[in-house]
Amino acid sequence: MEQVNVTFLPGGVTVQVERGTTLLEAAIRAGLHPDAPCAGRGTCGKCRVRAEGREVLACQTAADRDMTVTLPEARRERILTAGVTAQAEPDGRHRYVLAFDIGTTTVVAYLLDGITGKALSQASALNPQTQFGADVISRIQLVMEQGPDTLSSCIREGLAALTREAAQRAGIGPEDITLAAVVGNTAMHHLMLGIDPAPLTTPPYMPRVFEALELPAARLLPIAAEGTVRVLPNIAGFVGADTVGCMLATRFDRLEDLTLMIDIGTNGEIVLGDRRRRLACSTAAGPAFEGARISCGMRGAVGAVDRVWLEDGQVRWHVIGGREAVGLCGSGLLDLTAALLDSGVLDETGRMLCGSAYRLGDTGVVLTQKDVREVQLAKAAIRAGIELMTEKLGAAVNSIRSVYLAGAFGNFLDPVSACRIGMLPPVLLDRVRGIGNAAGEGAKLAALSGAEFDYSKRLAAETEFLELASLPQFQDCYVDCLGFEEEEE
Repeated sequence: MEQVNVTFLPGGVTVQVERGTTLLEAAIRAGLHPDAPCAGRGTCGKCRVRAEGREVLACQTAADRDMTVTLPEARRERILTAGVTAQAEPDGRHRYVLAFDIGTTTVVAYLLDGITGKALSQASALNPQTQFGADVISRIQLVMEQGPDTLSSCIREGLAALTREAAQRAGIGPEDITLAAVVGNTAMHHLMLGIDPAPLTTPPYMPRVFEALELPAARLLPIAAEGTVRVLPNIAGFVGADTVGCMLATRFDRLEDLTLMIDIGTNGEIVLGDRRRRLACSTAAGPAFEGARISCGMRGAVGAVDRVWLEDGQVRWHVIGGREAVGLCGSGLLDLTAALLDSGVLDETGRMLCGSAYRLGDTGVVLTQKDVREVQLAKAAIRAGIELMTEKLGAAVNSIRSVYLAGAFGNFLDPVSACRIGMLPPVLLDRVRGIGNAAGEGAKLAALSGAEFDYSKRLAAETEFLELASLPQFQDCYVDCLGFEEEEE
């Protein structure tokens, strides 16, 4: 096949590819980690570039000759690293330890003093796998088509880079680190370890590996050759070690009052219970709240509208970085939907009464009717999970005394907006508390103490999994949760 050269600006990186290769594929081969939430299907519109003076979608444009391509301005993502956690006594067996939270969208590394437990440094980045799709299903499908090597090596290279960055910031060498602990959802767990994720796509949607693992570090991370990697256990197909990490950080099995914990990302994991009994489930919330499938959706970065409110009947908004608004991140999407409901632009069915799109002032940011439907699908999945888990426990929603919101979206969203659109029951409004990156905090605990790692195994083993789709009432409950009717608190 004839080869052509593609040069990417502003960096001036040139890569040689076969004629007919898409510009998205060329950017991936050049190591540029392009944004491709829809995995190159041409449906999200997020991979726009300028090629030979024209604006095109990189995933739909072939390199049919030598080309120069200008990439959009890189935006620094707002990545949540802090979270609430319990205190643990380090066992002091390792001088330096690492903890990783591998999310579908972001990855965070924490370097700790294994003797004192003191935080020494941290590093974070977008998950480099996002160039292959925003959601886990897109990535699993790629593995089923091409094998695991591409995605496994991709995330391991990302972890290696964060390891070196964290070590450099602390003034030590990566080889001085002798232990690491890792949490992540089940798909990220399998992809990191090179485990076939195919069972996650077919009933009963269970992981190939449930149990906690202690593995030689040599094949996973550039730490001490004799080092060890602890991988926390999974609970079910889409309730993974990250959920266990959240439970570990909050001491969930010691809570006296009925507590609801939700981690809302490209998937929604929910835990409901107390010290007597705990249920966990996953909901197919989709990546809407991460910015994918939303026409002007984006992650939380400079230029993103992150807050919207009504003031004297007018819609007002805040933009991250104080710059011109270029898109809506998850919290802004939630707020705007709530504001349009309160102002009468949306009716209780989700129908837009101003036409097919609402423009945010004189900006280029719009919310379309299709976007509203994506919000409805996502919020209904979360709400149905809450309702059905409460019913399964034989409890009333009003008996939930605390609501923990984990993860970046949960940390930045306005609970008032979440209740207004019906994602959370309004009766729980004054019980909502953000707990930040509790999954990462759980990974820290497991890195500092072998007893904490063992505790994570007990938490996973003693938590019951509820497969929502198997419940006969699930479909009716889900449909009932699609609307925006105002509810009494």
